[in-house]
Amino acid sequence: MKKIFYLLLLLFPSFVYAQYPYTFKDISGKWIERTRTDKNSDVAPFKDTLYLEIRENGFMLVRHTIGATFYGDAELVDNTLSIQKEQFKIESAENGILKLKQGKVTHRFVKFEEFTDAPVVKMIPGAEKGNKLNKEENLQGKWTVYKKTDPSFSSRTFYIKILDIKEKLKPHTYAGSVTFHNMDSIYNSDAIITIQDTEITILSNDKIIKAQMLKNDGEEFIIEHNSVQYFMKRFGK
Repeated sequence: MKKIFYLLLLLFPSFVYAQYPYTFKDISGKWIERTRTDKNSDVAPFKDTLYLEIRENGFMLVRHTIGATFYGDAELVDNTLSIQKEQFKIESAENGILKLKQGKVTHRFVKFEEFTDAPVVKMIPGAEKGNKLNKEENLQGKWTVYKKTDPSFSSRTFYIKILDIKEKLKPHTYAGSVTFHNMDSIYNSDAIITIQDTEITILSNDKIIKAQMLKNDGEEFIIEHNSVQYFMKRFGK
């Protein structure tokens, strides 16, 4: 039945928007904003990336990279999603893509981080054999955490969200930035990243993180810091 609605959406969009009522179950998940379009449907540049968490029971969290964080019970009436000062009109939700309209701007989100509260059991391919999977030339770029594991998970702990390795300063040393988040807030800090064998050190304004690099093949970057494993993908250099 839902596929029929989406077929009608292509043929008669205004009709389908009025007829198909989205539920919290349809839009539940963790979402990160990937593109933003203006009133003319042109892709607009932005720095204040939105992060959403929506649960089936109606709880919602909205994080602004630049700005406030809102969370609590949301309202969903006539495909309009409201929480505190934020209001969005749902345009579509399908195949891991959520489109929300806010005023004259449309935000396009993709499903983001998968979280597990226990270490991944399976071995990292190649690492158990002692293969060298870390090549320094693969390091530069913007690495986004798509999954993390922490058996001691706490909602107050600040975890790495994005590691942006920008410029090589000297051998084994890079300038960049790191974004941290917990369940309530998110912030960004300049960072110096140094590499020694398979150890990576991230020196930010208020944290020093020494981690082991488990894998870096240019496609996926996996590091382990104490009990936490971060699985990252590079969405841009």
